[in-house]
Amino acid sequence: MNNYKWLLDAGHGGITNDGKYTTAPAKMHVFEDGLTFYEGVNNRAIVDRLIPMLKDTGIEYELVYDQVLDTPLRQRVEKANKLYDVDRRGIYVSIHSDAMPDGAHGKGSGLSIYTSKGKTSSDLIATIFYDTYAEHLKEFRIRKDLSDGDADFEEDFYVLRKTSCPAILIENLFFDNRREAEFLMSEVGQQKIAKILLLSILAVERMHPALTL
Repeated sequence: MNNYKWLLDAGHGGITNDGKYTTAPAKMHVFEDGLTFYEGVNNRAIVDRLIPMLKDTGIEYELVYDQVLDTPLRQRVEKANKLYDVDRRGIYVSIHSDAMPDGAHGKGSGLSIYTSKGKTSSDLIATIFYDTYAEHLKEFRIRKDLSDGDADFEEDFYVLRKTSCPAILIENLFFDNRREAEFLMSEVGQQKIAKILLLSILAVERMHPALTL
């Protein structure tokens, strides 16, 4: 197997040694009782759990983000494109979780997957990931946009628009939704999301879609 090289991006920043969240005050949420969710930290925790699974199965991967700093999007994309240019086998997966705008916190729920606009091989990869999430994350809503015949949402996000390779961005639930935030912060939740990502990657490897843009 091992048809592709998986270019992993844990969105936003982490926590410095002196306790500073490098993406603050954005991409975080403080609940009324003080429980605080740092999206960049949680994204990294999920990828950290995914990495040993990939190693155990022999899947090639590269990280395009810094473990602490909020690496600029341009630098993440440049690194991904350089890796892709080596052998044209790269697939970019950006890991995030979602939130509602100020004033609407707590009203959003579920998982969604984004690709760039138009029909590309990213759509097929997103569909494979969607199918895997739907099978293994039944306790949460799976959000879809079926207006163009497939499930993914299409946006001009920088990391989707500027990457040379197929690319998807996954919003793993809403971090300003208390139930979903607690799941994402738990060891069980992080491990489950990481396992679903692994199963999705293995499914893509088995199906071996052509990487066209």
